[in-house]
Formats: sequence, structure tokens, C-alpha cells
Amino acid sequence: MILGQTIGLVADVHGATRVLQRALDVCRDQGVETIALLGDLFDRPEQADPCAVALAGWHVVGVYGNHEREFAAAASNGALQFRDETLLLLTELRERITFDDVLLTHEVERWGHADPIARILGRESNGHREALEPRITFTGHTHFRSARDERGPLDISRGTLVLDPARRYLINPGALSAGQFAILNRTTTTVTFRHVDW
Repeated sequence: MILGQTIGLVADVHGATRVLQRALDVCRDQGVETIALLGDLFDRPEQADPCAVALAGWHVVGVYGNHEREFAAAASNGALQFRDETLLLLTELRERITFDDVLLTHEVERWGHADPIARILGRESNGHREALEPRITFTGHTHFRSARDERGPLDISRGTLVLDPARRYLINPGALSAGQFAILNRTTTTVTFRHVDW
């Protein structure tokens, strides 16, 4: 998967196309190259086409929330009719996406956390990097903006988090339906938490 160096992280839009467009405008101004959807882009079928149209022209990757999964299944058996852009978007969503040492998911069951005991006992990766859990997990679902590493919650009140290559992270950019999203700069390894009025 080829992604840009600057990624807009968007979770839980829930059909709020006006705030989605405002966030996309900020992303464009900040040089974002890829939009990463962390699930629940829309709640109702009539919201799907406007959300997909707003994202047209962007390089988009994303994961299913529970709503997209239901609508994709209904569209596949002809129960729902969507625009071509919406169908394309739905068919490109995945359950999880991993690139480099980053995981995108909607509802994290367990986060990428190194288990030193498993490593000592030889039950973890056997030295193969690709078998390790991703170092940085971005998730949505809770609507609660937060960040933590293996030591506990992190202070993100200043709006920027510099990622330490020796740490593992679980980060939720917050719900875009409340105006919250984040931008990951892979070059500087920083996450900037943003807010737009809704």
C-alpha cells in the first residue's frame, strides 16, 4: 500500500458531511496526501453518497465501522442503491489496515503492545519484524480523543504528540462528528490533533 507522508486520520463522522468538508479543507491546507477513515463514516443510507462525494479526489484508505459493513452487505445483494463513488469507497474498506508499523482499525480489541515475557519465551515473532504487532494503532469507535503508550495515558492537551520510536501507542483522534480529527506526519513522526467547528 502506497501512502503519503502526511495522513489525515478521521473517525466517526456519522454522516456529518459539513464538518467532514471543513476537516478536508484543513487537511488540504496542511498538505495532507492521504485520508485514513477509521470507521463509521455514515449511519444511514442517505448519508453515504454525500460523504463519498466529499471524499472524491482524495487518496482514501479506510476500515469498516459497523455501519459501513452493514450497508456494503446490503448494496452487494441489491437491497441498497448507491452512487458509483460510494460503491467504490465501500469495496475498498478493510477490517484492518497495516502499513509499516501502523495499524488502522475501528474498534480495537487489543492494542499493539510488546509482550516481553512472550519474547523471552520465544513465543513472539522469532525475530521476524513482520510478525510483530504494529507499534502505532489508530482507532475510532469510542468518540473519545485519547493517546496512550504502554506506560499509560499521555497528555495531548498541547495538541501535538511526538512519537518515540521506542514506544508503542494507541491513539484515537476523536469523533469528527464532534469536530475532532488528527494529522499524522510520517516524516517528523508527529500526530497533531485538530478541531473544526461543526
